[in-house]
Amino acid sequence: MEKKFKFNVVDVIVILVIVLAVAFVGVMFLGGGIGGSGSSTYEVSFLCEEVPSFAASIIEVGDKVIDEQKDSDLGVVTNVEIGESRTYTTTSQGDVRCVPKPYYNCVSLTTEVEAQDYDFGIMAGSSKYGVGHSITIRVGSAKIFGRVSGIKKID
Repeated sequence: MEKKFKFNVVDVIVILVIVLAVAFVGVMFLGGGIGGSGSSTYEVSFLCEEVPSFAASIIEVGDKVIDEQKDSDLGVVTNVEIGESRTYTTTSQGDVRCVPKPYYNCVSLTTEVEAQDYDFGIMAGSSKYGVGHSITIRVGSAKIFGRVSGIKKID
């Protein structure tokens, strides 16, 4: 008497788990990543035009930088420049003027970060960044708001 094998739900689940495990191991060992082309070192510049002076004064070269919202690593500060704040106001004649704001500074900082190439900028972790991107960042123990003002591949 010949015995026929019938598939049941448990058999299908076991087969799917095995296929997914093999695919996962293949991606890990082959250096996969969806659309990834490997990482490179980038110099990323941030311009933060209205930073409270007490926050600007504690930012130093070597401070770690992360994206506050996405918790993405954005490297380490390699250069920081602090100047007069840039506040834009309109005069009674309708002209737009840039004037300094008391107790605030403009902070321009540069970081060095490992990131992946991306058609529209870079991908740090799973987050995408491009020039003009508005962002709240943590720099050391300071939390500031600004924009990505430059991205340059350095290797």
